Amino acid sequence: MEETDSFIRAYHAFRDSIDLSSAGILPDLDNLVWYMMMGVPHVPADEESSDTAPMDAIEQRVTILKAVFAEVNKKQTREFVEQGLEIYDEAGKRAKRFLEDEKNGQYSSRRSRKKDQGDGHETGEKA
Repeated sequence: MEETDSFIRAYHAFRDSIDLSSAGILPDLDNLVWYMMMGVPHVPADEESSDTAPMDAIEQRVTILKAVFAEVNKKQTREFVEQGLEIYDEAGKRAKRFLEDEKNGQYSSRRSRKKDQGDGHETGEKA
């Protein structure tokens, strides 16, 4: 029951923080992915330390964002709302994929490769 209560509090906290009069605007997919990765909105899974907590947090964010989007756009056409909800689902999938790739070391190896490549200046060579 506590988990449900904290989720409902997270929903209301986010809902109360946005302008509910801004209906009719579809979300930007790339921005959504980054917001989710940055922890927006804050959700109960952010407080957990389990291995699944980051993925759970993405799912909770998608659920909250979709609920608020549907509420804000309740007077829009069904097609518009469905299109927006699909964007939220895709953003959630991409955020989860990013987390998986990061967990598997795919991003950290790119950083070290760039660092190892250098530009020749570290050795004092002249161009």
